[in-house]
This record gives sequence, structure tokens and C-alpha cells, in this order.
Amino acid sequence: MELRQLEYALAVADELHFGRAAARMHVTQQSVSEQIRRLERELGTPLFTRTSRRVTVTTAGQTFLPEARRAVAAARHALEVGRRAARGETSWLRIGYAEDVTPRLIQLLTPRLAAQNPPVRVTPVPMTTPDQLTALIERRLDLAFGWTPELVPELAALRITREPLVVALAESHPLAAEPAVEPASLSGRPLALVPRDVNPSLHDRMVGQLAARGAVVEIRQEISSLDRLLPLVLADAAIGITVAGAAASKPFTGIVYRRFTDPTPYADCHLIWRRDTTTPAIATVIQAARDLRDHAPFGR
Repeated sequence: MELRQLEYALAVADELHFGRAAARMHVTQQSVSEQIRRLERELGTPLFTRTSRRVTVTTAGQTFLPEARRAVAAARHALEVGRRAARGETSWLRIGYAEDVTPRLIQLLTPRLAAQNPPVRVTPVPMTTPDQLTALIERRLDLAFGWTPELVPELAALRITREPLVVALAESHPLAAEPAVEPASLSGRPLALVPRDVNPSLHDRMVGQLAARGAVVEIRQEISSLDRLLPLVLADAAIGITVAGAAASKPFTGIVYRRFTDPTPYADCHLIWRRDTTTPAIATVIQAARDLRDHAPFGR
């Protein structure tokens, strides 16, 4: 199996037309047809059904082609990394980050990585935690910062920080007068927290911890961003639940944040990567994050 065979197959899958695929790849239609026939012989099954009027992807093709797309993307990325290394250029890594991950993570990591030889630079990419896991598997990200990730065998993770949950309240709310909020006192009150379809594990962790402390959880709104949550809190339409780091970075006139009584509910932020990675720059980031966690906690 050759890389160009995969590229030709993907072009046909995208165009659903051998002629257009050949034009896109700047080769003859005969060349595309021949390479795909060779690939299909090696696989032992057709990838496409061809008629005089149309081209369709077979069931086997629907299974095989997403894997081929990931393989081509990985090969192209590896080639680009190798070329940059040969030119002595700085390593650039794509790092995903979820909603309300404190900017302090990037703020503390960036100067350490820039001081490496060769330097390591990062391109932050905002993305939900489940989407980050998919992007890592498909090699569209190099690393990710996510909340309570549900890991698959291909991925590894390092817990960077354990963030206490806090309550966002309008200043006029009765609970705002308390130095700390007992979870049971939230029973029957309208709450706003991260949507379950955005991050099921984080949502369930939050609800489960509150319920374990005696709260009867009533969710009024599911909102992924603190920026969108705070106006609801200010209008006294809901009580917000968020992480302490996000709250510290988002002061808002008319809103107060209160901690929970001990034991404090929490959410874990992890650095995540592919287990099979061999990129030195990724190992550098992992070690830098571990050192910062152990010697200069991100939450300070």
C-alpha cells in the first residue's frame, strides 16, 4: 500500500468522480483508476461502485476511508515536522483547550517552551474536551487541555490541576451572604452548568458530587461558557456552577463567587496526548507541564 494510493482514493471519495479526482491530483484518469484497482486488490474488496452515471462509496470504503484520511494527515504532518527540523526551525505544536481552562496554563508554559533548544511554540485551539480527544486520535491536535476526559486506549493523560467548583450568585441572592455554600442548600434552586452534550463526564461529575452532598439538582440552563452564564446569574434567573480558576479570571459587577463547604466538589484538568507519539517537542511540553504542576502549581 502506497501513500499516493490513499490520496487518490480520498480524492475520488471527495469528488465522487474519477475525472475530477484526476484533475485535482494533476494526473491522468487512467493513473487514478489503476492505483485504486491495485489498492482494492490488496484490500480484497472494492472501495467504490462505478457506473456510467455515478460513483458511490461501498460499505467497505466507508469503513476504510476515514482511517486512510487519518493516515494521510499523519504522514503529511510528519513530513512537515521533518522538513522544519532539517531547516532548524522552531517546533510548532497544536494544543487544544476546553472552555474555562485557565489561561494561566498557557501563560506559564509558553516562556518555558520558548527557552528550549530548539524552541517550542504552541498554537492554542479552542475545542470541547470530547472534540479534542477525537482530534488527537485523528492527529489534528498534538496535545490537549481537557476536563475529566474519558480516555480511549490510544490516549494518555496527566492531571495538571484539581479545580474546586464555586457558586456564582447575584449579590442580592440570599446565599451570597454566606461565606461558603452547603450543596444541600441548592436543592430545588435553578442551576446553570456545563451542557452534558458538550462534556458528559464533566457534567455528570458536577451533578454527582452535588447530589452526593445532599443536593436535589434542578438544572435550569446548560451553558458552556462563563461569559454566557453570568448574565443569567446577574438577572437572578439561575445560580451558576463553575471552576474557581475561571471565576477568578472573570470578575463581574453585581456577581459574587462563593466556595462550597468542605469537602469541596471539584473538576480535574488534564493534559492529554497520543500514547504512540515520538515527537520530542511533545515530550518537552509534557515534562514542562509536570514540572510546573509539581513545583509551581497552576492554581496559584
